[in-house]
Amino acid sequence: PYLGGEEVNTSPTQDFDRYVINFGDMSLEEASRWPDLLDIVREKVKPERARQADKGGREFWWRFLRPRGELQRALAGLDRCLVIARDPKHFCFSYQPTNRVFTEKLFALPLVSGTAFAVLSSRIHILWALFQGRTTGGAGTPSYSSSECFETFPFPQPDPRSTIASLEGLGNSLCASRAEYMQRTEQGLTQTYNKLKDAGCHDEAIVALRALHLDLDRAVLTAYGWDDLHSLVPPYTTPTTDADKLALAAFEDAVIDRLFALNATRAETRGFEVPRP
Repeated sequence: PYLGGEEVNTSPTQDFDRYVINFGDMSLEEASRWPDLLDIVREKVKPERARQADKGGREFWWRFLRPRGELQRALAGLDRCLVIARDPKHFCFSYQPTNRVFTEKLFALPLVSGTAFAVLSSRIHILWALFQGRTTGGAGTPSYSSSECFETFPFPQPDPRSTIASLEGLGNSLCASRAEYMQRTEQGLTQTYNKLKDAGCHDEAIVALRALHLDLDRAVLTAYGWDDLHSLVPPYTTPTTDADKLALAAFEDAVIDRLFALNATRAETRGFEVPRP
């Protein structure tokens, strides 16, 4: 199975619709046990690899050029992981089984808990990712980066794999409710979040999903010990008035400032440097 960002964002089931030939780190002799598949790779891949400046790419033409062994080792033993497309319209995380090949259009994170999904899906993380991340194209489309958006982000507990009881249920509930809506209405993540962000959409299911996101934001703030920010949580829609824009900006400023302060505190106790605004 072969999965990219397009399937994750547009398929109602977020399932794969392609396969890829993957010989892993097999020798050529081992790969020859599947002659029909090796013939396809020899015909379609080897000529391009022969023009590669990378010596390993030329010599091992039947293997992936950059197999990301560190990712495979991190995912080993896990039934699922969290993924996010590199250049999505909306920063949305999803679970995916690990028994597939992810394209370079996806970031895969070796996290399995409802807590991780809850924290990463909250606007506490999304605002940080938008602040830290890059933009692509002439329109300045936000781009997610694991190094800039994820690795710099301070979770409520220092270890992102930690579980927090109050977040487990909310994370699992949002994930299940969103999946049920997408499959029932045959819409993907992008279409679903277009409606979630549209203040003019009053569909009952969308209103319920918005409420779950707001509950999630507040629960994540509580996990950080920042209950005093509950009153600043803005509507889960794109601001359309000056007042709405100011409210979102106030929430963003408060969250970003505290995340940087938390990073600085942890750096002092662990002896490493963190990015500054």
